Amino acid sequence: MGTKSSKIGPMEYATYGMGNFASQLSWTMVTTYLAVFYTDVFGLTAGSVAVLFLIAKVWSGISDPLMGALMERTHTRFGRFRPYIVIGAPLLVLFTVLTFTVPGFGGKGKLIYAYITYIGLGMSYTIANVPYLALPAVMTTDSKKINRLNTAQMMGMVFGMILLNLVTLPLVNLLGGGDMGAGYQRTASVFALIALPIFWMCAWKCKETVQVHKEDQVSLKESAKLIVKNKNLILIVIYTILNMAGMLGRIGVAVYFYLYVVRNYTFITIFMMMQMLVGALIMPFSPKVMERFGKKKTIYFSGLIQTVGLLMMVFGPYMNIPYLFLCHIVYGLGYIAGPCGSCMIVDAVDDSDLKTGVRTDGTAFSLNGLGGLIGTALGGALGIAIIGWYGYVAGEEITDHVKTGIIIATNVMPAIIYVLSLIPIACYSLKESDMTDIREKLRIRNEQRDLERLK
Repeated sequence: MGTKSSKIGPMEYATYGMGNFASQLSWTMVTTYLAVFYTDVFGLTAGSVAVLFLIAKVWSGISDPLMGALMERTHTRFGRFRPYIVIGAPLLVLFTVLTFTVPGFGGKGKLIYAYITYIGLGMSYTIANVPYLALPAVMTTDSKKINRLNTAQMMGMVFGMILLNLVTLPLVNLLGGGDMGAGYQRTASVFALIALPIFWMCAWKCKETVQVHKEDQVSLKESAKLIVKNKNLILIVIYTILNMAGMLGRIGVAVYFYLYVVRNYTFITIFMMMQMLVGALIMPFSPKVMERFGKKKTIYFSGLIQTVGLLMMVFGPYMNIPYLFLCHIVYGLGYIAGPCGSCMIVDAVDDSDLKTGVRTDGTAFSLNGLGGLIGTALGGALGIAIIGWYGYVAGEEITDHVKTGIIIATNVMPAIIYVLSLIPIACYSLKESDMTDIREKLRIRNEQRDLERLK
């Protein structure tokens, strides 16, 4: 492995952050609106949707690690990761449009179509997004720059989520002209046209400076063994699964809460993005907070404050609009820890690289990406399943019993999951003070390897 010099300045931070903005033009639309699209527009039952989400993620459990292994064994003059962003981006936007298309099939045909398009969407997301999220690990070896890059991509995610929640439903209504199916399809098409050039710009500007030579690689089997032995990496993947299950699982069913429990249609769009707006305001301070208090303490604060915000919505007067605004502000403060998980993945990869002499960054980020997808699927499936268990059926009366199920799915379930997510963080053993020394030793070792190759 070697390192080339490359400047990372405001343009690189901004361009890298925009990559996740582009990703959200697909994925936030899926996580926020796909469940309600499937049940209320496409015509699937809540139970069928829950099973679909879980089965699709089982397939991701196969495809994501394979993607990571492929990335690690790719060597081009453009790097190991960037070519896949170029290839995966058009596939991602295409399958987003297909997923939000209602075909002219019968019930069984529709279900088969939903499986094909949603699984295809997940695979496309893997091809484009796993290498994108791994880029900070190969753009620089500077810890502060890695923190800032991961903060930039989290800010891109948050701004993308805010935009989607602000404009999606108005666009669906405007472009559909009363036809919700056509509205969703045309809205997805507009987002696709915006996302594709942003992905390609990100791939062009974000240079890979950390190089891995073919002779430093090991077999797929040996790489898998090293990943399994990397305890800190596995703990962060578990944290990612739980954190995504709480955050995106809630987003996937929150629209039911605002539509059928709060029943204040004026503020639905605002509430869908309120916590993200707070996150966008505080996330620029994340690098300084991480450097001052450490990543673990930042995550502790995040998990606890988000739990408090959700429980305020359960036990307080959640139909009181000013009070509900306060709840979302408290909940949004938890976004301060957004970049921490990705930064800790890089730390775990560097620590393992120094100990073993092998860099498994592609597999590590594919595994963490898989964790995010599993968490999203588990949270979304559990949320929609809870609503179904309590008797929700599209178009039928929303009884008090159904409202209770919606409240549990939207607020109680993610609160419990956020508390559970702090357990793997408590077991994570890498210290902030160790990382400077680890990266300095890596730099010296890599320089020695490069000198030996020149002899």
